[in-house]
Amino acid sequence: MRSLTAIAPALFLTINTVLVANSYAQQSQYEGDPTYDDVRIKVQDDIDIPAEEEGVLITMNVREGTRVKQGDIIGTIDDRLPKAQRVIAEFSLEAARARADDDIEEKYAKKAAEVAKTDWEQDLEAERRSPGAVAAIQIRRKKLDWERSILQIEKAEKDQFLSEKEVNIKVAELGAADVSLERRTIKAPFDGDVQTVYRHQSEWVNPGEPILRLLKLDTMHVECFVDSSKFDPVDIAGKPVTVRVDLARGRKASFEGRIIYVSQSVQSDGHYLVRADVANERAGDYWLIRPGLLASMTIHVSETAAK
Repeated sequence: MRSLTAIAPALFLTINTVLVANSYAQQSQYEGDPTYDDVRIKVQDDIDIPAEEEGVLITMNVREGTRVKQGDIIGTIDDRLPKAQRVIAEFSLEAARARADDDIEEKYAKKAAEVAKTDWEQDLEAERRSPGAVAAIQIRRKKLDWERSILQIEKAEKDQFLSEKEVNIKVAELGAADVSLERRTIKAPFDGDVQTVYRHQSEWVNPGEPILRLLKLDTMHVECFVDSSKFDPVDIAGKPVTVRVDLARGRKASFEGRIIYVSQSVQSDGHYLVRADVANERAGDYWLIRPGLLASMTIHVSETAAK
């Protein structure tokens, strides 16, 4: 009877051969790029643009279907009051700067202190040379005049410091007026298409109330669920994809993209979510990839993933 030590190497080689064979068999089973028909087409950005201030919507520059660029002015809420407040803030700032630049009081206080000190010192010298020539109360008063002049210098310097601080306050007030105006100017946060207009010109709006719905359609999200028993996240992440969209009259359009997101969670059925970014295209004035269309997505797992 052969010993366990003698048959162990042979047994290990047999098991290893079986495992490798099974591995190759599974790899062969999943060779090729998988295609998923049950994909979901989603808009990359879909937001309701709200009013930030209350008031009457005095201008509305778009309608449903309008295409806007980032920064385009969509509408304006009544801004007459903040415009007037900004003018007041500008004049207040000019006055504050003029006061901050005015150092006449400080210069005068320094000159007055020099004169008061000289006058006091002259009386002291006269009293030293001829005791009793100058009344003691007069000397004390002139010393007080000099000390008061010193305090006036300090006050002038303090007033100058406060004037400079007032300039900072007025700059902040002007900035606040600009913010108030900006909050009444409704701008497009990104390039997009106006889907729905909720409020129209001459209507009253409140803060937080949606004015319109804006969609970003130049890049679309395409999602599907991948079987975790066939592909690990590392097999899918960053891989290029091809999305085929069903158009009218049996036509199809193909678009290239790349996987940008792989969920870390696996659902109860063993599948996990993946998402691709796909650049959209237009036919005339209309986008070809639209939410709700039927589409399929092929994930090119055999190609190199993006870094």
